[in-house]
Amino acid sequence: MGQSLTTIQFYAHGRRHSTLTGYRKHVASYPAYASSAPQPSAYLPPSHPDLDAADLSGKTVVITGANSGIGYALATYCAGKNASVLMFCRSQERGDKAARTIQEETSCAPGNVRCVQCDVGLKSSIDAAISSLPASLRVDSLVCNAGVLLNERTLTEEGVECTAATHLVYGSYYLTKRLLSSEAARLADDGKVVFLSSGGMYNTKFSWAGCLSLDPDRYSGNLSYAYAKRGQVLLAEELTKAQPEGGKRSFVSAHPGWVDTPAVDLAYGSGKRALQPMRDMWQGAEGIAWLLTAPAGEVESGGFYLDRGVQKKHLNKRTENTPEQVADMLTKLKEQTGI
Repeated sequence: MGQSLTTIQFYAHGRRHSTLTGYRKHVASYPAYASSAPQPSAYLPPSHPDLDAADLSGKTVVITGANSGIGYALATYCAGKNASVLMFCRSQERGDKAARTIQEETSCAPGNVRCVQCDVGLKSSIDAAISSLPASLRVDSLVCNAGVLLNERTLTEEGVECTAATHLVYGSYYLTKRLLSSEAARLADDGKVVFLSSGGMYNTKFSWAGCLSLDPDRYSGNLSYAYAKRGQVLLAEELTKAQPEGGKRSFVSAHPGWVDTPAVDLAYGSGKRALQPMRDMWQGAEGIAWLLTAPAGEVESGGFYLDRGVQKKHLNKRTENTPEQVADMLTKLKEQTGI
């Protein structure tokens, strides 16, 4: 009964805030929002005066899973604002194709957007990707966007459940730790890290055994996804707490809302009608673009964001983890990744 009530609360909350209707309500409060501005293409944003005025010249942005969906929309926006964009994509071919399209759409400087082959669900692939980067490179923003939602339990070639590996263990925790500690590519002193979480995390507290699907007979794709997304929210909090006094880096989690992406089609098929009216790619990406361009003082490190606003992290106490459980999560992440 308790889980059923939590799921009902999650769905009701999502209907109010995560749909296209919720997006329109939220952006009505944005400063000088131009709701009637034309949208020139599926991935180029309508006019938001503050985002239009942003200039990311001299900044390096790493976006995982950037060859499609929200990651592609963010890569297009950042390239159009003169950032150097590194698209960490599992497929070199699809990543290169997406990079060429972004180059054409934005007319950005040659070489400003490029694909780095990386399967963020694999420790070895992340190591290879970071080793390929120039030693002098500093990353100003990292967006951990890549993810999967599988209906059958699937292990990576390194033997870790795919959803947990991609969203949390390697795709968020390990990649961030490598950028914080690596001699090859270090996160800037005032850098930002954004974990693309989900409102699905409202369904549960974090469970390491559940996240890694240690009981294969009880596997649930949706629940495994929710565990990993809750883990990202906790990770942003803990990285914020671990900063040295006076540290200027920001670690946040962010929910894009219910967005009509290829991944949603694969996971839900016709069942996605329960999420309608859904947001388009830019409407899901816009709040994350704001996080990347907003002055550091306007971003609450450790916060869980939706549409530029810090959101509650729990709808009831069933989803709250104890400090001991959070500490255990961090210990196991260190043990799993060796960092």
